[in-house]
Amino acid sequence: MIITAAELIRRLPEGRFVPVDVRPEAAWREATIPGAVSLNVYDYFIPESDEAGIAGMAAGAKAAFERLGIGGDRIPVFFEEQTGMISPRGLWFHELVGLEGGLILDGGIQAWKAASGATAPGEGTPEAISQADGAGTTLRRDLAASTDEVLNHAHHAADIFDVRRKTEFEGTFLHPCCARPGRIPHAHFAFYEDLLLDGKYRPASEIRQIAEKAGLSTDREIITYCHRGARAATALYGLRLAGFDKVKIYVGSWHEWAGNSALPLEIGPAEEV
Repeated sequence: MIITAAELIRRLPEGRFVPVDVRPEAAWREATIPGAVSLNVYDYFIPESDEAGIAGMAAGAKAAFERLGIGGDRIPVFFEEQTGMISPRGLWFHELVGLEGGLILDGGIQAWKAASGATAPGEGTPEAISQADGAGTTLRRDLAASTDEVLNHAHHAADIFDVRRKTEFEGTFLHPCCARPGRIPHAHFAFYEDLLLDGKYRPASEIRQIAEKAGLSTDREIITYCHRGARAATALYGLRLAGFDKVKIYVGSWHEWAGNSALPLEIGPAEEV
């Protein structure tokens, strides 16, 4: 799931690892890990988190990985400036389409440079995640939650985990592209950046303490969400590091939920756990 810069420097000459730069294309073009490909995983918004939408998302992701030559025994290593909200989202897309072995470069390209890793201008054709025809697409359905699953999470013995900023959670801040402020009812809360320290994941024991303080349990399924499903991916892998193995993402997140006036919401400070 995670690889250090020192280990990647040592093992990159094996030829099996494919550095995947998920920063903006301009940053990749300027200076990246030698041989890195460029993949935009951040800008994508799922049109609707139903079965067709999730399948179409997976189909689009699979096609992007195929165009980059990622599959088989080739191991992608997703990285950004530091570990944040984008490299975990890249790994999540990789796992969603049934591929295995992908990694996050913990600390990102800053850790790579600090470990004396070389850089070079990015070359090639950048790719991006987009929606495609999902008919017949194989995917890890256990990693993606539909809107219906979130709405009926109590019946699925699942907890909702909001990892946005506290102002978003309480409804005092609203992204311009979102129709309504607030949160999904009964959501647990912790800010995704609290799972990180100095651009890397915190130790598993510290993440577990944060999760337990938020009211989460390893006995129940957890559905993470944020604005578009990026910060939620950071939370998913942080929770996995801490021993929470039943975690999925509501990819439509607040952007989708807020746009449907029929769906309930809460505003204001959360009750203490």
